[in-house]
Amino acid sequence: MPDLPLRICVRWREDGRREMSDWHVHVYTSTYTADVSGVCSAMYELGGMTVLHDPSGCNSTYTTHDEPRWYDSDSLMFVSGLDELTAVYGDDNVLVDNVTRTAKALNPRFITLCGASIPHIIAFDFRGVARLIEEKTGLPVLPVPTDGLRLYTSGVGLAQRAFLRRFGVHSAEKRKGAVNLLGVTPIDFSRQEIVDAMKEALTARGYTVNACFSMGDSFEKLTKASEAEVNVVVSSAGFLPAKYLQAKYHMPYVVGTPIGKKMGDALSDAISKAMGTGENVSAVSPAEEDSADLLIIGEEVLSKSLARAIALETGERCRVLFPDPDEGIDEDRLLSMIGKARTVIADPLYRPAVETQGATLIPLPHEGYSGRIYRALIPVFCGDGFDISAFLLGGCS
Repeated sequence: MPDLPLRICVRWREDGRREMSDWHVHVYTSTYTADVSGVCSAMYELGGMTVLHDPSGCNSTYTTHDEPRWYDSDSLMFVSGLDELTAVYGDDNVLVDNVTRTAKALNPRFITLCGASIPHIIAFDFRGVARLIEEKTGLPVLPVPTDGLRLYTSGVGLAQRAFLRRFGVHSAEKRKGAVNLLGVTPIDFSRQEIVDAMKEALTARGYTVNACFSMGDSFEKLTKASEAEVNVVVSSAGFLPAKYLQAKYHMPYVVGTPIGKKMGDALSDAISKAMGTGENVSAVSPAEEDSADLLIIGEEVLSKSLARAIALETGERCRVLFPDPDEGIDEDRLLSMIGKARTVIADPLYRPAVETQGATLIPLPHEGYSGRIYRALIPVFCGDGFDISAFLLGGCS
């Protein structure tokens, strides 16, 4: 009998401290991409140098599974190679010296420092070490305190917020009709053509995309995020930067992704309302529809947007199940919800769980779950050209 995969889960308590929950046994399911990969993905195109503080392992998972751009474009991604003695003695000088030497040789625009589970266990001081590296290199250093235990959405959000805190430029004037797209990485949106289709859906309705965090736009454009009137959270990774921009610049945000024409119209209406009222607006469907026969499993905002798109196009209601940033998806709850559904839209790796409950799977691959295995099957699901009815007939298989 093969070994059963285990996953340690972490909860945040009301007092802000973290505690370990029970071990989860995964019989039918895999796990989602970790927060460290989210940081690397968010910073990939911005001209900086990203250092993953880890013995080496999480970096190979990122490059071989989580980052589709790895073989086609260059980016400065490094692993510290943390060894046992350095961890035991807490000798951060090794990391500081290695990063300093590398940065002086390669001259990146800035440095991002994140970490996996071992630095978390030994209470690595991200801010302190970042300050030391900055003093030695003269370069901006962004400490992003990941621990390898949370989902990629957390890492993407932390990285984009750190970027805005350090490099965001205040603009007193707003560009009329301009929006920012927050939470955009290949982990959720796979290919640039999907992001381009999302932009086109907004520009066709009279809006201007001011900045897209963090695919297909330059460092300089992202620094001018405050020029937009509204932020559009197109994945749950965008909530952290959206809340930061709201607190800092009083910018409202809209939640939703333009999947299909009618969902694009609904999102456009939500953006218009936010621009008029200055309040946050959601364009997505709620997660719970007890009487629904169709279940969608995946990233929160994308899944809820797809549910709204299906309801608008066909009138069919959907239930949505999405991973918790700390604990992923509990398999008992997963099987229970699948058992109540007739049809399930999910990544192909969910097929064993779906079939054991007697439901039908409509495959929709997600690189944040199955990596690049099914990348060729991912449709251009954003924009007016995505045919919801045709998708429901056959999915991506």
